[in-house]
Amino acid sequence: MKRHAGYKLLVVLLAAVMVFSMTGCAKETASPSAEASESSSLPESQPVQETAAAEPVTIEFWHNYSESDGQIAVLDELISKFEAENPGIKVEPVYMEWSALHDGVVAGATTGTLPDVLRGDIAFVPQFGDLDVLVDMGALPGYSDVAGGVLESANSTAYMNGSYYGIAANTNTKILYYNKTMLDAAKLSVPTTQEEMWKTAEALSGNGVYGFVEAWTGWWNVGPYIWSNGGDVLSADYSTATGYVNGEVAVATIQKLADLYAAKVLTGPTMDPGAVGDTDGWAAGTYAMEVDGPWRGTALDSAGIEYGAVTLPAGAAGSTSVLGGEDFMMFTSSSDAEKEAAWKFIQFMVGEEAQVAMSKVGQMPVNLAALKNDEALKAMPLLPVYVEALKTAKARPVIPEWSEIENIIATKVTEAITGVKKVQAAMDEAAEEINTVLAR
Repeated sequence: MKRHAGYKLLVVLLAAVMVFSMTGCAKETASPSAEASESSSLPESQPVQETAAAEPVTIEFWHNYSESDGQIAVLDELISKFEAENPGIKVEPVYMEWSALHDGVVAGATTGTLPDVLRGDIAFVPQFGDLDVLVDMGALPGYSDVAGGVLESANSTAYMNGSYYGIAANTNTKILYYNKTMLDAAKLSVPTTQEEMWKTAEALSGNGVYGFVEAWTGWWNVGPYIWSNGGDVLSADYSTATGYVNGEVAVATIQKLADLYAAKVLTGPTMDPGAVGDTDGWAAGTYAMEVDGPWRGTALDSAGIEYGAVTLPAGAAGSTSVLGGEDFMMFTSSSDAEKEAAWKFIQFMVGEEAQVAMSKVGQMPVNLAALKNDEALKAMPLLPVYVEALKTAKARPVIPEWSEIENIIATKVTEAITGVKKVQAAMDEAAEEINTVLAR
């Protein structure tokens, strides 16, 4: 892409003052069911097109890898290795916080100042796709082969409007963490069903202990329980929330959470501003169980807590957790040479070597070979549990309005759980507000 002096400052200033509104785009009902390749490793990097010139090219890579977890140090090592293997390409990494990444692209859609590669939240794909700035990566040479070497469920988050506008960079989902010492002392078995999980939480509560903690009340948190009971948030074509987010299953599931909250079995800062945060609460012995991602295990290890973890206990319709993670994206503003170099770099980053290296600093691989790699398994002992959970995990709706919709859900679920409003009334309001957003 073309760059000019001070463009980074311009992006930050524009992002800081920009007020934006994302409108609807064509919506897809599901991702395709293409089977993943049986091969456990990715093919050699393939260029977008052969170029006669061999002039050096610099690509800019925006990301939000964590410095405190050692991820940026590993990224720098990987970039050095990639550049050594591709002497005509230089990668310029630019760290940004989550909001700055988002707002920088929104601003760049107007100014034309965009990166060549971005590693961003899976929710960014439909939002940036709505801005018409993403490359249709599904049309790139070799994309299907490369995608066949990564988890299909993780890559489904990049599917929109009949093609792929990104490729999975890393993934995560949520599993049940429990304080093993507490369960053993109470002579309780590890729950295997959602009903058993709530009963176990009730049995562990009292004397300053809450059996269960939820850090938030968005679909990321309550959605897995509703999905596992056979409910949903929107219709299959994403056209309405009526009968889904306020349907019988969703209301019954949230009512159970409200009952647990009233009985002082469930808590969390979103529901009770005076509640201790989940990390501090675990360390203090205040919380006994939580459904969370890989970062929870890291925090519990640091706190010296003896814990166990299992896949999300099954509801009436099975066990369906929620997909999280990040995707790699490319931008139409890049030149052909930059696009070719960017695609090479992305292929390198989703290869086994890079994915294993990132697993050692907390990034769950999407590469099929890396998921079985001994070094990755040593770095992430719970990886097999997460891989099992990923088999049935679902992505939240891949639509540009999703962030706004999830905030509506979080507000209304909090009101329902805390008793500010009756559960059905709160979820009826949620459906109405969500439908207004969808109709824009």
